[in-house]
Amino acid sequence: MPPDEQGGQALSSAARPATGIRRWAERNDTLVSLLVPAFLLGMGRGFIVPVLPLLAIDFGAGATGAGLLIFVPMVGGVIVSLPTGYLMDRIGRRSLLIASTLLLSLSALLVLRASSFNEILVYMGINGLAQQMWQMTRLTVIADSSAQNRRGRMITGMAGVNRAGTLLGPLAGGAIALLDLRIPFLLFGIFALLATVPSYLFVRETAPAVLARRRGEAAAAAVDVSWARLITRPVLVLFAAQFMANVGRGGVQGQGGIYVAYAAFAYGLNSLALGGVSSAMGVVGIPVTLMAGQVMDRFGRKRTIVPASALLAVGLGIMGGVAWGELGLPFFIFGFVVINLAVSFMAGSMQTLGSDVAPAAARGKFFGVNRLIAEAGSASNPGIFTLSVAIIAGAGGFTVAFLSMGGFAVAASLLIGLVLRETLRRE
Repeated sequence: MPPDEQGGQALSSAARPATGIRRWAERNDTLVSLLVPAFLLGMGRGFIVPVLPLLAIDFGAGATGAGLLIFVPMVGGVIVSLPTGYLMDRIGRRSLLIASTLLLSLSALLVLRASSFNEILVYMGINGLAQQMWQMTRLTVIADSSAQNRRGRMITGMAGVNRAGTLLGPLAGGAIALLDLRIPFLLFGIFALLATVPSYLFVRETAPAVLARRRGEAAAAAVDVSWARLITRPVLVLFAAQFMANVGRGGVQGQGGIYVAYAAFAYGLNSLALGGVSSAMGVVGIPVTLMAGQVMDRFGRKRTIVPASALLAVGLGIMGGVAWGELGLPFFIFGFVVINLAVSFMAGSMQTLGSDVAPAAARGKFFGVNRLIAEAGSASNPGIFTLSVAIIAGAGGFTVAFLSMGGFAVAASLLIGLVLRETLRRE
């Protein structure tokens, strides 16, 4: 065949419109480029969920140590929130996505060589720092590149994929931990390293300032939003509600958190049983999370946040009663299911609300402050738990912790329901 004909056929083939999976991938490139990392990191984090309280027991750190293993990663998230926000606007989103997964892998692998409980606390703090970097950056990429009436589905889709990973992780991690409590950290490190690959290959830069610099548009690259314009009344209400909501739901980190710690001490469950409970919550959560995205994009953000926060308060009240009455495992599971239903229905909703009000020219700056407040709230959850069980002995400490968190959940529901206006715009 003549070369010109071959070239003509190649051009025709290249110009042929994509169909099927390829066409869907091209139209949803941002979502596809982040789906695989979300699943891998969710599974990796799920591996270590049933292990954390048992590590505390193994080192003789007790219930307070178990709470610290949940609290310290959240402190890392608080510390890194503002710097990450500024770096996203200055150096771009893509480099931070890659760096964060590499740091997650390193911090998990370092646990393998830890010889003291304090060392593990340091490595888990680094792990929480890296996790926050990744979560903030992926959220900003979605906000940069998606239509407002599709953000709810995209963000909850990411949350759903992450939960699918955590569904498989705890049960597998709990079974493997029967051999050695640290093997799940090895798996987490490997999965985090694998999560770097799709981010490196497929994620495209979306930071306006970085893209402007690449085009040589110095004036556009300098565009920013002053704090006076950034801190509006809706933003202040959002920040307050974000803090309160996260105090209430922060302990469900990785499908377990403080509740897995409570079950380990109250019922003496081993790693396999704790992993099974956590994985079961993933089954409950995934379809609810995906449904929440549809509700948010069709009916508004408040339609998920207000009832979910109220249900979370109910679940925490049930858990407080379980702790006070020292009720059996079935009562704990019932309360845990209610809490997970609420958190699953709320998953991604506050992030979607934030993406609605974030200024396009300074999303990194906005999310830096927003996530700082959110992580402070999340860290307050195991902080309340740790402080309560350290000061008040026995069932009373657990009861005070759960009821205190429930009070914050009620406050979040009232604030969003009565003060904040709906942010979904009909397009």
